[in-house]
Amino acid sequence: MDQTMPHPGHRSSSGLVAAVCVAGPALVALIPMAAAPAMVAMARHFGASADSQFFSQIIMTLPAAMLVLSAPLAGLLAGKVGQRTVLLVSLFLYIIGGAGVLVVSSSEALMALRVLLGIAGGGVLTSCLGLIGDHFSGHARERLLGYATSAASLLAAVALVFGGRLVDIAGWQAPFALYLLGVPTLFVALFVIHDVPIRTQPDPFAPSVPALGRASEIAKVWPYFLLLVLLTLGMFTPAIQVAFVLEARGIGSQQTIGSVIAATSFVAMITAWAYGHLRRWLGVHGFLTIDAVSMGAGIAMIGLATSTEMIFAGCCLVGIGAGMSEPAIASLIFRKTNAVAHALAMGLIVSALNAGQFFNPIIFDPLRRSYGPGSSFLAVGAVLLIVGFYIALRQRQDLLQKDIET
Repeated sequence: MDQTMPHPGHRSSSGLVAAVCVAGPALVALIPMAAAPAMVAMARHFGASADSQFFSQIIMTLPAAMLVLSAPLAGLLAGKVGQRTVLLVSLFLYIIGGAGVLVVSSSEALMALRVLLGIAGGGVLTSCLGLIGDHFSGHARERLLGYATSAASLLAAVALVFGGRLVDIAGWQAPFALYLLGVPTLFVALFVIHDVPIRTQPDPFAPSVPALGRASEIAKVWPYFLLLVLLTLGMFTPAIQVAFVLEARGIGSQQTIGSVIAATSFVAMITAWAYGHLRRWLGVHGFLTIDAVSMGAGIAMIGLATSTEMIFAGCCLVGIGAGMSEPAIASLIFRKTNAVAHALAMGLIVSALNAGQFFNPIIFDPLRRSYGPGSSFLAVGAVLLIVGFYIALRQRQDLLQKDIET
């Protein structure tokens, strides 16, 4: 039976609600990716030096730090005022914090707007993930989680390619116009998003557990939040680090750089779309093994690359895991925790996603300074490979799906 259709034990929602739930993560994907094509030009604008490279990377990832802080608060707030209110306010702030860069030029104003954008992004992504959990269940929910990540990857790829072209034409501020895509999303959400009563019983497809309280529920799955931090650090390596590797090879066109990096997002779009369908045969830990191993291999390949083609291939490998990490862990946490903890859990997922993104330049910078660019990629790639093989050995009973929901 098609689980998007209403029947006992399932929740259903309109296509427009699903569209908003998919659009939200896509908009949040723009937070780093619209800025990524501008990093090299931004470094030149503020002074071409190693410090300005680090500054431009921090500008790209600064919102992630705010998402880490704001997402759990958004999850708690959604439990009090509703997912709809959190989403609408967050979308409004998203538009201001994103597109506002078009009318500022100082580093101080730029940083302030990026902070605001990060706060808004935490609310947008947390509320959209929460709405997916509220309005959908079973296999329909897993497919929608995959579609949301797929749409995010597609928009990220478009932003990298088209944003690079905008930089070549109109300068480093031009890609920030992409944040105006929040306007139609806000308009649609205003009319179609409604809150549903919070259930006190677990999802019919989740384990039957008593309501132990939010903290106790979260404590059961904390290792997966840490794993998501590491996986996100890996998935953002091409977007944050590869532009400078390519520039060092003499590639000056931001459109070309963006196109190489966008390989990660295009592959992630395909694997995220396929997640819900492959879930019928692969267990969640099977996905997590693939995620860590493919990212580790891809990042190590970039570190060993002797040509632009090898860098492109490495970005593609990273994209395999990048597309399936978020839906796999979100699905696992939905199923392992009681519904009373879902809003907070989704906030913590958003925090983990963005903690990895924020820590990426902080970890790579000292490694690059001490051991060189290639060795920094090899070190991070090796860690991901080790973690991937550990998951495969530790969770070998869950690499394939045994109990299929239909």
